[in-house]
Amino acid sequence: MVDKNNPIPLYYQIKNDIFKDIESGKYPAGERLPAERVLAEKYGVTRMTVRQAIKALEEQGYLKVRHGSGAFISDRKHSEKQNGNKIIGVLVPDIQRGIMIDLIRGIEDKAIDAGYNTIICNTDNLWDKANVYVNQLLGNGIKGAIYIPVQDIENGNTKEERNREIVEKFTNNDIPVVLVDHDCTKVSTDLVISDNFSGGYEMTKHLIEMGHRRITVVYDFEETSILDRISGYKKALRDNNIEFDPNLIQKIKEYGFTESFSELIKLIINELNVTAIFALNDLLAADVYYHTAKRELSIPKDISVVGYDDLPFADKLRTPLTTIHQPLYQMGRESFGLLMERSQSPDQQFKKVILQNRLVKRKSVKKLTSSASKESSS
Repeated sequence: MVDKNNPIPLYYQIKNDIFKDIESGKYPAGERLPAERVLAEKYGVTRMTVRQAIKALEEQGYLKVRHGSGAFISDRKHSEKQNGNKIIGVLVPDIQRGIMIDLIRGIEDKAIDAGYNTIICNTDNLWDKANVYVNQLLGNGIKGAIYIPVQDIENGNTKEERNREIVEKFTNNDIPVVLVDHDCTKVSTDLVISDNFSGGYEMTKHLIEMGHRRITVVYDFEETSILDRISGYKKALRDNNIEFDPNLIQKIKEYGFTESFSELIKLIINELNVTAIFALNDLLAADVYYHTAKRELSIPKDISVVGYDDLPFADKLRTPLTTIHQPLYQMGRESFGLLMERSQSPDQQFKKVILQNRLVKRKSVKKLTSSASKESSS
């Protein structure tokens, strides 16, 4: 089913749901997919939305549309043989996590242009599930893999070694791998990221220019992209002669409308004496909006909040969110391009592509007077 409150487009949610039914065998090869009208009623959407989902699945080779007859499940094994098995695997930690949608779109669009099919594998941030997918992809004879590394909020100390094992499963079978969004320090491979250090620096600099000196950072996973954003934050403080307070760096225990997150907001507001919250992704920022509203706090009147990613919902929150725009779609396209380069020249030097971000100013930051800023830091 679909969640109309989810920032992921409805057609994409439907596409993923149908894809799961195809992969599970509910819709075997050659069978006709239920009519657009039936699917529209099932998902509670318009036929145009269903048509978008079917078109996306057709472009990926999962459906064959026969005008006047409907959409039929493709014989993937036959089509793969006909197309020379031009398939790549894309492993993502959570397909519903905000940044994944545009990343995957960028990969798929570039792959389709080059005559490749993609198999999307949602690892759910689970090592065992990632390993199962690796084995399945190797069995399908893929030509390459794009991997957004698994993260573990509870067992972060083991993630580098486990991700190295996953990458080496591919490379030991002569399958090229490109990492996206964050690096794995224990493995050498091609990498596509955005300039996270600069993003963290620019956002912190903006908050300082708006009069804020007590700025707390809220983050989830200790991955390289997040650590780079924190490094940028610290550098901006140093450059503006603001003493770094380690208590202002706060790691969440769990996402969402949870008691632990509520307690964290209580700590930030009541004890840390902050004037601005820098959430290191927009999903966290949206959670901060929820918990501040529960405490009857207004953004930005009572507390300023900024995010990172510039997801589609960022400008639709009750107070449009100031954030850092990441070129996610372009990151996806670049990752596929690097994969093709590696396939054609397996011995070339590994490349690290760093794309530039930009600050998007909206209405979630209050400009403080010099007296208010001094008072908050006292």
